[in-house]
Amino acid sequence: MFVYIPSAPPLLEPSGVDYSAYKEVLEAEPSEWIPDSFTTVCMQCSAPFTALTRGRHHCRFCGGIFCRACSKGRCLLPVKFRERNPQRVCDYCYDRLDPLQGVLINTISNAAQVAKHDVMDWACTRFWLNLPVGLSMEHEIYKASNILKSYCQVARWNTERSIPLAVLKGAKSLAILTVVKAGVLVAYKVGTGLVIARRSDGTWSAPSALLSVGLGWGAQIGGELMDFIIVLHDSKAVKTFCSRMHFSLGAGCSAAAGPVGRAVEADLRAGDSGSGMCYTYSCSKGAFVGVSLEGNIVATRMDTNLRFYGDPYLTTADIGTVDGPKAAEPLYAALGNLHSSLRC
Repeated sequence: MFVYIPSAPPLLEPSGVDYSAYKEVLEAEPSEWIPDSFTTVCMQCSAPFTALTRGRHHCRFCGGIFCRACSKGRCLLPVKFRERNPQRVCDYCYDRLDPLQGVLINTISNAAQVAKHDVMDWACTRFWLNLPVGLSMEHEIYKASNILKSYCQVARWNTERSIPLAVLKGAKSLAILTVVKAGVLVAYKVGTGLVIARRSDGTWSAPSALLSVGLGWGAQIGGELMDFIIVLHDSKAVKTFCSRMHFSLGAGCSAAAGPVGRAVEADLRAGDSGSGMCYTYSCSKGAFVGVSLEGNIVATRMDTNLRFYGDPYLTTADIGTVDGPKAAEPLYAALGNLHSSLRC
């Protein structure tokens, strides 16, 4: 008989934390929320609630009712709450939970879980088509792994169309995105993905989620779904991608007819952390042809990173230096397979 064992087991002896001092918090049961009718004022600052300027918010830990100003914190909750995303808590509960966040991040956060969606073959529906917008980091990791697997197949079938091994070896960072593009003369683009950096020891960092929106103008018509691998070869380009938002401007030509097409692009990217040149390799599906001037805005999805890592203090620069999380193992395996296929 199959017995399900949760991947986030109860905390018994958390290292670096005085368990006896925080036992009450760590073993707390989910609280019963107080009904909205219980109070007409904030239970902390006593300010009266209003429909537009001061609404009611329940603390997810104690269940009390507070105004927005008194419940701004986001924390991971103890194991018995069965929540892996950071939750809104009141200021008092935030002070109680904050010392335990390091332990909870390493045990119950989404990043600390084993990847559940790790099958990438013809029997899986999502294998056939990468959706342009991923709603979670787990989805972005799956898409990126699927894209890298596709490039492994390209490298085996036609080495001239694959990413050169020297280019991949020299990469300081990789951005992997799926973007949908459609229009006549003016083409609109939107998509999501992730960026990872190569650490000083040669391993890959934890991923950071990205959102890309843009416009293209030129002699073009149709629609296509494009999988991008953007290779960043210098520290300036890496810093640009690690900024909260950056812009890109470039020219390219693309053609797609049926299931597979190809696009070649080179662009200049600039953001609040500098500027740098990037080279893009892509495969596309659809019916599209054109030559155009492209402009894009790429932003870090801070909310997606927060839900995945559970750490409100984690910046994009930090993500580029920390160890890869357990949930991203399919991505690192796909990167290793791509290296191996290019050597053959």
